[in-house]
Order: sequence, then C-alpha cells, then structure tokens
Amino acid sequence: MAVLIAFYSRADENYFGGAMKYIKIGNTEKAANMIADITKGDVFKIEQKVPYSADYNTCIEQAKNDKNKKARPELIALPENISGYDEIYLGYPNYWGTMPMAVYTFLESFDFTGIKIHPFCTHEGSGLSNTEKDIAGAAKGAIVEKGLAIVGSSVDNAKQLIERWI
Repeated sequence: MAVLIAFYSRADENYFGGAMKYIKIGNTEKAANMIADITKGDVFKIEQKVPYSADYNTCIEQAKNDKNKKARPELIALPENISGYDEIYLGYPNYWGTMPMAVYTFLESFDFTGIKIHPFCTHEGSGLSNTEKDIAGAAKGAIVEKGLAIVGSSVDNAKQLIERWI
C-alpha cells in the first residue's frame, strides 16, 4: 500500500498558547515527519511560491485575506502524479477555521477517486474545525477519514497520539 504524506507547514514566528515563539521547523512538518517515520511513506511539502510573512500577525492577516478572497496561491511544485498512492496523510495548520488556501490549490489539482485521505492539523485551540468537510468538497473522489487535531505547542510530545491514530 503506497502512502504519501503531503503537508503545509510554516516555521518562523508562531503562536504557542498565548506567547510568540520563533521556530525553525513548523509544527505540522514535525507531525508529518513522525507520520513518515511510522508509515514509511513518501513526503511532499506543499509550499506557496510567495510565502506568507515570517511575522506571525502579518501572516495570519495574509491568510485571512486569502481565505476571504478564496485565493488559490501558486505552489512551488506539485507531485507529478498521485494515482500510485492508496492513502494520503494530509497535514496543515488550522487557519481561520479551515486549511491554508495553498492546501486547496493542492487538492484541486488532482483526481482523488478511491484514495483515502487522513487529515491531520496543528492548532492552538480550534481543532479540526470544518476541515474534514472542506477536504471532502475540494478533493474530488476522495474517501476522507476521521482526522487528527494536534495542539501545535505540544507536537514534540505527540508521537504516541499519532501512533494510536494511525
């Protein structure tokens, strides 16, 4: 069974339960790496051609504006093909109750017929919100499984939680 871990993550200044903290590796990327270690799947990082600001407050305003415009930011790259995968673990931070718009760009670029998508998100209090439903609407033909919400500031201690979910 071929597995892909596709994720969007952001380093730089992040919000950690009431405080700002600079991180070199984004929380969602840390979770994606744990999933890759467990599943031995291939890894693909979803990256915007024009990234959001390193400053947290500017970033969330940019993300909010993109959401309000229903923007589909251009990505640096896309996988050549996803038809060889049976399962995709799709990771993202929860931005304004949904996924970053770049994740929509990724999802709307492929036909997911018959592919299981396992959503996982990092957040600081909003959980999965409506992202499972959002994925089902954007990923044509996908079978969207129950997702996993990980508190971003606790991601370094989330391996057992992730193992149980997988």
